[in-house]
Amino acid sequence: MTGLHPEIQRRFAALVAGGDLAIPLLPEVASQVMVLVGRPDCDGRKLADLLHRDPALTAHVLRMANSPIYAAATKVVSLQQIIGRLGFSAILQLALVVASKARIFQVTGFEREVREAFRHSLAAALFAQEIARMRRTTVDEAFIGGLLHDIGRPLVLQALVDLHKQLGLPADPMFVRPAADVLHATVGGTLIEKWSLPAKIATAVRRHHAPEGNELATLIALADALAHAASDAQPFSRPDLAGALDLYPEDVEQIAAKSVAIFETVEAMA
Repeated sequence: MTGLHPEIQRRFAALVAGGDLAIPLLPEVASQVMVLVGRPDCDGRKLADLLHRDPALTAHVLRMANSPIYAAATKVVSLQQIIGRLGFSAILQLALVVASKARIFQVTGFEREVREAFRHSLAAALFAQEIARMRRTTVDEAFIGGLLHDIGRPLVLQALVDLHKQLGLPADPMFVRPAADVLHATVGGTLIEKWSLPAKIATAVRRHHAPEGNELATLIALADALAHAASDAQPFSRPDLAGALDLYPEDVEQIAAKSVAIFETVEAMA
């Protein structure tokens, strides 16, 4: 955290070491969706009734379900239709998207930055989903890991902004941003644990910048790289990640070809 005021560094380190960093709770309905989806007696009616308790969540899910990645030939107009077509796991994914957007990606003074971070994370989630489908691995874990891989970034930014306010100091983005770059993976893993999501996802998020030896972390890192390349209109430059997942160049090209639909979906969902 070079460049930050020494007292800011000390206080932030103490927050992390003591487990006192402010971690937002998973919104109640999203938490209940996660529990219900994991139960063997879950059915479409129960899930629809639960979602209806949160009108904002219902509206978001309806809009997302008609976005390019999720949409069917016929527009869906009810939660029952969406649940029947997409399945329980996809509804959990959408609930987590809404929860992340509403509760996590808001930091005063860094609004544009965190808005772009959310858009990137959503694109990475959609790329991760496509990678998992091609490899015939668990799509749910891939999507959630992609969605939450950078979720520690706004949490670090918020903590540092708050500490600067406490000391009456300006939060200089030149020093605050690099600190978020260094610490976001660790903090993101902690949030995932607090939300009682699978430990496998928490570990992968912590390791997505050094994913060697961890399949899910490598998948997330590849999705991250594809999302950056697509949004920056740059050539894909991480064939090592694809190779580690036994994907050939033509496989990566096939996934990258979905970029237009993915970013149209990001526009609809973000």
